[in-house]
Amino acid sequence: MLNTYGGFPAFDIMYDTGGNLLDPAAESEMLANLASSDPKTPASGTTDLFIISHGWNNNIDEARALYAQFFQSVQSMLRQYYANKFKNRKIAIMTIFWPSKRFTEPTEIPGGAAALADPDAALNSVLDGLKTLFPDPQSAAKIDHARNQIPNLEVSQSAQNDFVFALKSLLPPPRGPRDEGLDESRAALDDPALNGHQVLQNLSIPIMPVLPPVGQSAALGSATSFIGNVISGIKQAAANFGNLLTYYTMKDRAGIIGSGGVKDTVQKILVGFPSLRVHLVGHSFGGRLVTAAASALPAGSRGLSSMSLLQAAYSHNGLAQNWNGQGVDGAFRNVVSAPEVHGPVLITHSLHDMAVGLAYPLASRLMNQAAAALVGGPGDTYGGMGRNGAQHTPEAFNDDLAPVGAVYQALPTGQWIRNLNGDGPPPKPTITSHGDIAKSEIAYAILDAI
Repeated sequence: MLNTYGGFPAFDIMYDTGGNLLDPAAESEMLANLASSDPKTPASGTTDLFIISHGWNNNIDEARALYAQFFQSVQSMLRQYYANKFKNRKIAIMTIFWPSKRFTEPTEIPGGAAALADPDAALNSVLDGLKTLFPDPQSAAKIDHARNQIPNLEVSQSAQNDFVFALKSLLPPPRGPRDEGLDESRAALDDPALNGHQVLQNLSIPIMPVLPPVGQSAALGSATSFIGNVISGIKQAAANFGNLLTYYTMKDRAGIIGSGGVKDTVQKILVGFPSLRVHLVGHSFGGRLVTAAASALPAGSRGLSSMSLLQAAYSHNGLAQNWNGQGVDGAFRNVVSAPEVHGPVLITHSLHDMAVGLAYPLASRLMNQAAAALVGGPGDTYGGMGRNGAQHTPEAFNDDLAPVGAVYQALPTGQWIRNLNGDGPPPKPTITSHGDIAKSEIAYAILDAI
């Protein structure tokens, strides 16, 4: 379906949970537009195609709002700083829509963030979210059974066991590319020796993330987004467990959709338009989706012109070489070692990204790796891309997200991945939360790179 974001012609392409096109005619319309020589056709003469994927969203309208905000920033930066460099180039957009699910945030709990003091409200909100993720009647019955255990969770190991077993049974077997850390904790759930009460006991240990620099305490409004794990207790642990199940499910779904239908669409574009520059952009689980698509391209493909991962929700070892010292590479190592992306790769990351930053410590807690210093940082075994950038990746160069108008230093030979640290402090630009991606500084950095 033809749309417009930031003044650029755009094509909304939708996929189901299995990665299948929901409307093949929309893909055909986009390909016909790109092939047209009629100047009145919106995408005729396109030189640069952005293929962008949202992360968690409850509905299509939220995804469209994100795309509109992001490309408004791109358009603004293009006009202010890059009009001459792009005067002979034309941008069009392919927007990906897929059935993702957001984590439960304090603003979605009745009473707002103050309701975190009410663990029942937080836990019920998480269970409500799981019902939208698993809408079939059988799954709904399991979630209701788990909900019935809430009054006894704090006093009954039997209730704890029932709660965990009911929710664990919702999960299908792991699919798609693995995730270093999440798959290990997911496998631990299948260990018959791990009882539900032990799972909740492990997850009830508070995790204290590294705090932002002095002067940025206001950004901690997002600290309780996703799981708010500075609070201990069995009911908080139960909410953490429910959100981890959402994380596992979205991880699998993004990988399947990316390596399936999205990869097929991207391959049609690369083969059909050999002079077209193709730029992948992914936010949150959309970062995993577009990386999975790049990784699944056939060997010897023409290659992509750039990839931008904005607060990506997958392992910081996903692109790594020998990340564990035992010869094991990241699941998406071929994206940079083959490489599938022949141009620059940008990765924004920030310690203010509590959604990604707390998921991996929680997964480690579930495996009973309860070291006191475990915060999911770059030095930890398991951590997130949106929290730390690419780790153990020789092609990566550590840099800061620069102010608009700044000159980025040239990358050293052999390094084309730029880890962009968005931690500030002021006057440096600061990524304040997981969803803070429609920033002028990020749009500026992407245009600078391409």
